[in-house]
Amino acid sequence: MPPSQRAKQFAPFDAVVGLRKALKDKEKIRVPRKEISEDMAEEIDRTLKSLENENIVTVVYYNALEQEYIQITGKFKAINTQKRFIQIETLNINFDDIYILFG
Repeated sequence: MPPSQRAKQFAPFDAVVGLRKALKDKEKIRVPRKEISEDMAEEIDRTLKSLENENIVTVVYYNALEQEYIQITGKFKAINTQKRFIQIETLNINFDDIYILFG
C-alpha cells in the first residue's frame, strides 16, 4: 500500500451518524420565555417609536426555535406594524419576542 493511502485508514470514523450533534443538543440549556412587565413593554414601545433609519440598536430577543435569548447589535432598517416586526440589518424580529431594546 502506498504511504499516501496508508494515512487514510487512520481517519476518524463516526460510527453512529448524528450522535455528536445529538449529544451537543442535549448539553444545551433551554430557557423558557420570560414575561415582560407593563413598564418594560412601554419602554420598548417608546424606543420603537423614536428609532430612525440607520440608528445603531441593541436588541435582546427570544429565539423560540433554539429556546434561548440572543443579543444583537446592528443598524435599524425598518419597522412593520402590520406584520409586527422590526428589521435589524437583515434579521426580522417579532415584537412579541423582544425582551430588551436599546436605541
